[in-house]
Amino acid sequence: MKRLLIWGAGDQGLVTLECALAMGVYKEINFLAFKEKKYRKISGFQLYKEQDIMLNQFLTAYDEVIVATGDNDLREYKLSILTLLTIPIATIVHPTAVISPFTEVGTGCTILANAVININAANGQGCIINNGAIVEHDCIIGDLVNISPHAAIAGHTRIGRKSFIGIGASIIDGIVIGKGVIIGAGAAVIHDIPSYTVVAGEPARSIK
Repeated sequence: MKRLLIWGAGDQGLVTLECALAMGVYKEINFLAFKEKKYRKISGFQLYKEQDIMLNQFLTAYDEVIVATGDNDLREYKLSILTLLTIPIATIVHPTAVISPFTEVGTGCTILANAVININAANGQGCIINNGAIVEHDCIIGDLVNISPHAAIAGHTRIGRKSFIGIGASIIDGIVIGKGVIIGAGAAVIHDIPSYTVVAGEPARSIK
């Protein structure tokens, strides 16, 4: 069994812990808190802080590292450090997630309980697919996309890198979502959305 470091000790770190524990493949799981973020301690799990360690030496002591933050920019930065240092990056998948054997899941993804990823879909690196989210057949999800709980993405949809899909949002079949898009909670997306746009509502309209 392996040693896992969860890099990030906030809310996303805690849900990642539950997911990793459910996998049953790690003999030890510790946390490394970001300097940039607040952290939370969980009884029974060791917490370290970035400012107190020699990062390179510390990271190499683990078999795998997962970056756990909903902040897409920060997740990108920390993953780039792991790649530069050739540290093995974990992919964390809850055992209740349903993932087609004919799909692709990039390294560094976290796929939480009851998520569904259907046939011929492709997820990029460092994505978060939250509890109960649905990624239907033939979707292409870019790197570092964050899909919130119970969002539903219909088939043949494309989502650009570092976009955020809010809780309970719905995207109809064949939509193209640009890079860095933010889709508000409960939005119904029925038209393509250009990059770096913020949308909300039913149907979803630009608000920024």
